[in-house]
Amino acid sequence: MPESFEYRPAEWVTAGAVGEPGQRAFYIQATSAGTQVTLLVEKEQVRMLAQLAQELLGRIDVTVTPDDLDTAGQHLREPVEPAWRAGSMSLGMEADGGRFLLEAEELVEEEGREPAVARFWMNQSQLVALAAYAAYTVEAGARERCRLCGRPIDPVDGHVCPATNGHGQLTV
Repeated sequence: MPESFEYRPAEWVTAGAVGEPGQRAFYIQATSAGTQVTLLVEKEQVRMLAQLAQELLGRIDVTVTPDDLDTAGQHLREPVEPAWRAGSMSLGMEADGGRFLLEAEELVEEEGREPAVARFWMNQSQLVALAAYAAYTVEAGARERCRLCGRPIDPVDGHVCPATNGHGQLTV
């Protein structure tokens, strides 16, 4: 059974990606007391994490700006070896907005097995850094879009556009 993690507090938390646009793998990574954990997640989970973090911070009148982006300090750290794949994630805050909790639950495909859980407690400045870098990570891999249908165009293989009824392949 995979291990569960409770980092209370986490010393550092980030969301990042490895690979080329269209082929990237996304991760949540945290450290505490000399240990590091990496979780495999979906791009959409990182996008929603950034969005929800900004909404929670907005409730306590904190705005995430481009000045909050720390591309050097927030990048994934080696080794990027996931403990497990996250199936669901949630983000919450204490009533006073002083601490935030990112919780991920393992994606379990075996019936009857309890999922592992990871809980990363963060302060406000850590959440601001996470939100800024998560949004940057998602946007950094944006591929060129098809001018006819709006779908992403793969830089290597091009794109078979439904607007052309499959006639011809569009390339970058």
